[in-house]
Amino acid sequence: MWEFNLVVTMDREGRFGAMLKELALYGEFRRTEFFGVVLGRVQKPEAFLETVLEKRGKQLTAFQDVGRVIPLDQVFTFRPENFVELVGAAIRPYLPRLAGKRHYVRLERRGFKGVIVSPEAEQALDHLIAEELTSQGVVAPVDFEHPDAVVVVETIGDRCGVGMLTREMMDRYPFVRVA
Repeated sequence: MWEFNLVVTMDREGRFGAMLKELALYGEFRRTEFFGVVLGRVQKPEAFLETVLEKRGKQLTAFQDVGRVIPLDQVFTFRPENFVELVGAAIRPYLPRLAGKRHYVRLERRGFKGVIVSPEAEQALDHLIAEELTSQGVVAPVDFEHPDAVVVVETIGDRCGVGMLTREMMDRYPFVRVA
């Protein structure tokens, strides 16, 4: 399986080919079977986010079409029957960083419509985080309005990527956000 560490979506119907060509200057990017969704692999995701911010500031057309960039820390394949279990294992390393922080889990599911129900999976994962942290004597409330962090889960068919967006990251990069 090809390892990726970014999901990039197109903001609107635009110049997908131009966007993909421009992105290729900064890493390896591949189309997916889902409209306007690209998987990317870059050496340094934070440096890539800075590049996108800079290029958008210069009003470069291809970068204006970038809707969202989601950096991911882990990527794996799954089957629907073990999806929540695998994602739960993937988010455990974030628990120390979530301690005492307002947060929530956001799943952007592409594929498995009707098989994986996003709100149900998100609630199960929020519950898992709460149970794990409560067992450690730590509170980390779910907060959709003003989160300090969002645990992102991005599926593309049977591939899944997991990452964590901090408030600082979302404030600095307007294109790093959940749908």
